[in-house]
Amino acid sequence: MLPNRPWPILLDRVRRAETMGFGCVWFPDHFVNGLRVQDDWFEAWTLLGALATSTDRIRLGTLVSSITLRNPSLLARAATTLDHLSGGRIELGIGAAGSSTDHAMTGIPRRSGQERAERLEETVSIVRDLLTDGRTEADGPHYPVAGAELRPAPVQRPRVPITVGALSRRSIRLAARLGDAWNTQPMASGGRFGDVLNGEEELSVIRERMRVADAACEEAGRDPASLRRSYLLLGTYRRGPGAPDDFLRRAETLAEVGIGELIVYWPDVEDREVDLVRIGEETLPRL
Repeated sequence: MLPNRPWPILLDRVRRAETMGFGCVWFPDHFVNGLRVQDDWFEAWTLLGALATSTDRIRLGTLVSSITLRNPSLLARAATTLDHLSGGRIELGIGAAGSSTDHAMTGIPRRSGQERAERLEETVSIVRDLLTDGRTEADGPHYPVAGAELRPAPVQRPRVPITVGALSRRSIRLAARLGDAWNTQPMASGGRFGDVLNGEEELSVIRERMRVADAACEEAGRDPASLRRSYLLLGTYRRGPGAPDDFLRRAETLAEVGIGELIVYWPDVEDREVDLVRIGEETLPRL
């Protein structure tokens, strides 16, 4: 769900999603909407704090928290705080980020792809340590935070679940090694947002990414089935999720190649909201 509507509308949407039985509501973590910078836009973690105390059952998360904007120690602190406010319903997504508008409008230097990959690895390691053990000895070149401590512990144990957003082989291997879940989407690694893969090309890319994830899990001594795998359906932002039967067929096709969780946008076009409501009423009970 994009944070681009007035608070009463966002709250109503999240409560409706909760009533319809959706498992989690995710918000992106950007300074602005990079595609339409003139949009209204709320800050993700502040918004999640309000929703944590305004909902009862639905899980709440970031897809994904941006290492451009977030120091890992402070990110772990925010996740723990929200985990207590929500009674243990927070999901923490982390990604390498790099939106040009986020950098331009915050004055934060834009890092190379190599450095962002390095920072992502350090961030996930530090956050995992703090959320699991309450302490980290990480002393990396980008975040030398050895001795950092985190109290109280999160409500969820062994930690707030960490989802790593990953398209590249390196990031997928990181998700397999340190993540509780891995999220991917129909974009080529290094591609521009909006360059959406589809059809057989999409399925071929997913299968290859699944092979990378499985091999990385096995190399880490981990059962590949223990890595949750989610998929963001980019096209649903404008088009909506489609008719219930069509959506069900898409879900079944993606499940066959290893996707366990689907994430759809709340449509930005109001007349497509009816499709999402029908998915909640007709399709969710069949999945």
